[in-house]
Amino acid sequence: MQNPNSIDRRLFLAGSVATVAALSASALAHGATMPRKKQVAKRASPNGKVRVMCFGVGGMGEADMSQVASHPMVEIVGLCDVDSNNLGAAHTKFPQARTYADYREAIAAMGDSVDAVTVSTPDHHHGPIALLAMNQGKACYCQKPLTRTIAETRAMRKMAAEKGVVTQMGIQRQATVGRQEGVQLLRAGVIGKPVALHVWTNRPGGWWPQGQPRPTGSDPIPTYLNWQDWLGSAPERPYKQDTYAPFRWRGFFDFGTGALGDMACHFYDAPFLGLNMGSPTGVRGESQGLTDDEYPNAETVTVTFTGGDYAQATLPLTWYDGGRLPLPSVSPHLPANFDLAAVSADGCVLAVGTEGTLIIPCEGKPQVFPPARAATLKLPELKKYNHWHAWIDGILGKGTTIANFDLASRVNEAVLLGVIGGRVTGVDLVYDTPGMRFTNSDTANALVWPRYRAGWENVPGMTVTQ
Repeated sequence: MQNPNSIDRRLFLAGSVATVAALSASALAHGATMPRKKQVAKRASPNGKVRVMCFGVGGMGEADMSQVASHPMVEIVGLCDVDSNNLGAAHTKFPQARTYADYREAIAAMGDSVDAVTVSTPDHHHGPIALLAMNQGKACYCQKPLTRTIAETRAMRKMAAEKGVVTQMGIQRQATVGRQEGVQLLRAGVIGKPVALHVWTNRPGGWWPQGQPRPTGSDPIPTYLNWQDWLGSAPERPYKQDTYAPFRWRGFFDFGTGALGDMACHFYDAPFLGLNMGSPTGVRGESQGLTDDEYPNAETVTVTFTGGDYAQATLPLTWYDGGRLPLPSVSPHLPANFDLAAVSADGCVLAVGTEGTLIIPCEGKPQVFPPARAATLKLPELKKYNHWHAWIDGILGKGTTIANFDLASRVNEAVLLGVIGGRVTGVDLVYDTPGMRFTNSDTANALVWPRYRAGWENVPGMTVTQ
C-alpha cells in the first residue's frame, strides 16, 4: 500500500487540465490495445474556427450546444432536431446554421462543411449518429450513456481509434474539483486496498416512469414533432402523448437504458480513473417491477471486475436505484447511524478499502473515514475546468480529453452490463470481455446487440448482426 500521507504528484499539476488528461492517459493504458491516430479534426473554415453541428438541441442538447458555442473558436453551422419548436429556438440563436430533422440527411448534406458534432438525443440515436459522423472524420461529443447497447459501444471505440477523431462523453461532473479530488484520493491509497464499491442514485423516482406495462392505443402526432425520425432505428410503435417525447423515454427498452444508464456514467468514471479498473467478469441483478416494455422501478446489480492495479484480485461494484441504498454496515469505517441518503441527493460512490472508506458524492467534496486517514494529506490546488471547452481545445490540438471514447467505452460497457443484469435477474451471468458475450445465457447475449428498424440499419461499424 502507498503511504496514505503522500500523494503521487506526477498524477496532477495544480489546476492543470493538461495534467488531468495525463492521468486519463495513464488510466486508459490498461486494456487499451488499439492504435490511435493523432487526434486532430479538420478545420477548413476561413476563420480557423471549429465548425460544429448539433444533434438534439432541446433540454440537455440546448445546454451542450450553448456550452460548446461559448468557446471563442467555435462556429455552430448545423442544427438537427425532430422537434420543430426546439429547432426554431436554436435557429434563432444561430441563424446562420442549416437545419434538419433527419440525422442521416443532415450528415450527408453537410459533408466537409462540418468538423465536429454534438449528440444529445435519446439513447437509441447515440450510436447511429456518432458512428455516421465519425466515419466521415468528425470529432464527436456524445452525451452519456455512450450508447444503448454494448456492441455499439465497442463500435464507437473502434471507430474513434481508427479515424483519430477527438471525442468526449458528456459527464461534465468530471471537471469539478470534488470529482478530481476523489480520483486523487483513490490513487493515493487513502483507503488502502479497495475491496468493494457501492454506487447509488435517486432515479427513477419522480423523474420518469419505469416498471409499467406497454402503453396501449395512440394519439394524434403533434404538428411540431416528426415521429418517424424520433423513432429512428427503434421498432415502430404508435405515438402516445406525454409518454415518450420529450423526456419520459428513458424507462423504455427500445429508447433508453433506465436509471442505471442515465446516472451510472456520472459515478463510474471516478473508480475507473482512480483504480484503473480491470475487466468485468460477471454480473448478477435483482430487480422489482420489471415489465416486457420498461426497466424495473428498483434494482440492485453487482458487476464483478478483475482487480486492476490497486484493488484485490476481484472487485465487486454494486449499483442501487429506485430508492434502494447500501446499508452503512457495508463499511466497517462508517458510524453505525451514518445517513448515506443525506450525503448527496443524486447519489454517491462509496469505496470500501482495507484501511478506510471514501465517499465521492455526485456534487461536492469527498469524505474519508476514518477522518484521520486524510488528516495530514496535502492535495495540490485543483481548479474546475469547462468539460465542453476541453473537447474543443482537444480538436484545436491543445491537450486531450479525459472522457474520450477509450475511457467512455469501458465505463459504458460496465454500465450496460448492469442494465442487462437488471433485466436477466437472479442469474450469475458469466461475461467473456474479449469475446463480448455471456457464456451461460442466450437471453443476455441477445441484449448485447441492437436491432435496427428497416431503412435505418445502414450504420458504419455495425456489420455484425445476431
